[in-house]
Amino acid sequence: MKKTALLLTFCLLLGLFSGCAVKKEHAETFFFMDTVIGVTLYTEESKLAEEAFSKCSTILSELDALWARQQAESDVARWNAATDATALNSRTAELIHTALEVSRATNGAFDITVAPLVELWQSSGERNQLPSETALSAALAQVGYEKLSFVDSTTLAKADPHVAMDLGGIGKGAAIDALLAYLTSLRLDGGLITFGSNVAVFGEKPNGQPFRIGLRDPQNALASVGIFQLREKEILSVSGDYERYVTIGGKQYHHILDCKTGYPADQGLASVAVIASDGVLADALSTALFVMGYDAAIKFYKSALYDFEAVFISGDGGLTWTDGLSDRFTATEK
Repeated sequence: MKKTALLLTFCLLLGLFSGCAVKKEHAETFFFMDTVIGVTLYTEESKLAEEAFSKCSTILSELDALWARQQAESDVARWNAATDATALNSRTAELIHTALEVSRATNGAFDITVAPLVELWQSSGERNQLPSETALSAALAQVGYEKLSFVDSTTLAKADPHVAMDLGGIGKGAAIDALLAYLTSLRLDGGLITFGSNVAVFGEKPNGQPFRIGLRDPQNALASVGIFQLREKEILSVSGDYERYVTIGGKQYHHILDCKTGYPADQGLASVAVIASDGVLADALSTALFVMGYDAAIKFYKSALYDFEAVFISGDGGLTWTDGLSDRFTATEK
């Protein structure tokens, strides 16, 4: 899959709205979960920042080892290879419990059993050939969150031995939650975390100004369509048709797959941004709302089942946001 340099975009946009660098800023980058992660900390204590970065690396490494589908000893890889119930690490089990809850709430618009479809489209991209209807039907038969069930709190069973999961649509949110929980336990003045298309903030900037984050224009990686003002410990997660994709026959097919059709979701949206105080929820819902489409997503928002706000960018560039962002999101003048 090809990836847009989301971290660079966020950094450029942040630079536009935060002014010049300040003395108490410390920054480090990491690469885990097939993603570039940036951590910026504000503190006068350089040693504290160094220790924090080291611990962040450890946290990310541990979670990557649990959830990476490609690592043979990870929980995900072991469960995918098994034909029966498998005992999981408690952190993995907790994440899957949440994933299944969101799947039920969104009627499968979010579904971690998407792995067979992901693999099919990846191999199709490598062959430069669309998947056949036969291959799509076979993959779809192996997909469905209803095929997962917990025997006990940490042992997960599968109704079909060919079912496989991919935590890529929720794992980054969980990792950013873990980083945020750790960093806010330290005597730091504040900080910012960019994790691919996820962003979290805490504390305050040295200049006392609020954190302002640009929302990328799907058609232009170096431009924003609007600015968020994030609150304490809020997480922003963005899902868009420009992030990762395969090219087949000269046409791009994005990575956000509809588990009902087997094809990339095509409900008229180019991007969905979700703000929530829970990174797992923000990550999962940005995907789910993208798959749902605008009308269903707004209906879901109004149900108040979860506490979140969202911004929607349509395929033709139209921009809409939920009521709770009326004083915290400003569209960029064109």
